[in-house]
Amino acid sequence: MASVGLDEDSIDEILYLSRANEAADLATFLSGLATSTQRSDTEILAAAVDPYTKNTALHYAAANGHVDIIKLLVPTNTTTVTKPPSTPASGLINATNDSGNTALHWAALNGHLESVKLLVQAGADVTIINKAGHDAVFEAEINDKGDVVEWLLAAVEGLETGIGQGGDEEGERGGEADRPKDADGNADGVEQVRTQMEGLDAANGSQGG
Repeated sequence: MASVGLDEDSIDEILYLSRANEAADLATFLSGLATSTQRSDTEILAAAVDPYTKNTALHYAAANGHVDIIKLLVPTNTTTVTKPPSTPASGLINATNDSGNTALHWAALNGHLESVKLLVQAGADVTIINKAGHDAVFEAEINDKGDVVEWLLAAVEGLETGIGQGGDEEGERGGEADRPKDADGNADGVEQVRTQMEGLDAANGSQGG
């Protein structure tokens, strides 16, 4: 199916309403577009991307901690994260902008814990690395968002535990084959995140001395 062809004004309106936390107006606008284009909200939102920055509506909602907009844009699961989502997340949840940042990166670096929780519960990938070489946990750490760091590390541990408890032979070995991989094919998880953080602390200590 061909992608949705949104005009510039429609894209601007979706992005503006998401940034301004106008959830009711955004829902109404999306409904009207869905009727006129005969496309789903998911398809419309995937097409509503800033042509210069590649930011999506979810980027703006996450950056500003607009939980009502996030709930409108992506479905969420339970209040705890102990296993991978049962259904694949929409492309919007892990969409990256021109700097390689996902919505989760922006929510984390700004310390919006409730937004971070919603995004992870909706299937956001904690291990995605931006063009600066940072994942969401690292962005939270360097911006002194300790509560976000703690929650994300616990969430990653929960995901890895859930993968390892699959019940089959692979699961009993820890689920290594199912873990997210980095660009070199290495298993990427909480230990790598902790190593990155320890390296940052060491670097900061040497600079501060």
